Amino acid sequence: MFKMVMRSVIRQLTVVLFILLSLPLFAAGWLNSEIFSPPRRALQYYHLERLKSPQLYGLKIRKYGCLQNKVPCLLVEPDGNAGVGQRGHLLRKQVIAKGIRLARYGKVRGTIVLLHARHGRKEDLLPVAERFVAAGFRCLIPDLPAHGDSPLASMAFGSSPFEASLPRKIVADARQHFSLPDEPVALWGMSMGGAFAISAAREAPEFWDALLVVSSFAELNKVLDRHTPQQIKPVKEILHFYMNLAQRLQGKPDITTMQPEKWAKQVKIPTLIVHGENDYFIPSSQGRQLYNAINSAEKRWLTVPKGGHLNVLATAMPLYAEMNSWLIGVL
Repeated sequence: MFKMVMRSVIRQLTVVLFILLSLPLFAAGWLNSEIFSPPRRALQYYHLERLKSPQLYGLKIRKYGCLQNKVPCLLVEPDGNAGVGQRGHLLRKQVIAKGIRLARYGKVRGTIVLLHARHGRKEDLLPVAERFVAAGFRCLIPDLPAHGDSPLASMAFGSSPFEASLPRKIVADARQHFSLPDEPVALWGMSMGGAFAISAAREAPEFWDALLVVSSFAELNKVLDRHTPQQIKPVKEILHFYMNLAQRLQGKPDITTMQPEKWAKQVKIPTLIVHGENDYFIPSSQGRQLYNAINSAEKRWLTVPKGGHLNVLATAMPLYAEMNSWLIGVL
């Protein structure tokens, strides 16, 4: 009788212990899903306007399923027949005012891969592409994993081998598919896209000619720490342990591997780091860490006055003219 009672007690204790150990892991799995598989944004009206009538913006836009449809992409080029759009006209005027001579609108001097932020999608960067196209660049814009129309369910901030090689491979794929010339190629990434860009520049340093990073981070764990609610900070370390464990159990990179600052030490190409002085989400100190880690003899730091994380591209500062002028100067 006593043995039967003890067996019952042991079984119940085992169940309780299993539940106690499993709950943090399930909670960590849910948090990882929110971070690495964020809710996807639908196409917005301003996306559709450009996609339906690109000539009104001086653009030609072609869709392509890069890497056997694993990476939906847009190829954005100047429409020489339609002529430069309103934003492009302003950009050209600002660049020329800096003493830079631009070729006629429609002539292309190189390709830029534009990498969007977390919660973003490729169409978000059409206004960005419009400004780069105006200065003579074609733009290749992918949906990064777990975003937009990507068939991939999760991402890892550029830390996986697939993600590190993704920008290089879509350029090669697009060159073959669209019969594009072998010309200078640059990386541009914002926030999460900046981490992807640094990882790509490290992965194939001989492939890329320049790197531009806007409002990105040096260490993902520090960004998460900054935004951890005060009430759960006492158990933060335990929570991070389970989050990393949940990632490893699925064979995915964990948060401790997502440190663009370490990747930046292998980046030797010309690099421009841009950060808003009022960025609360990713403070400029993180951007400075990235800048200091870049191992290039030709690098530049650019502060955007009154720039926050969401409006860094839309302040009174003519940032697009600065980025284009810098890029023309290094290519």
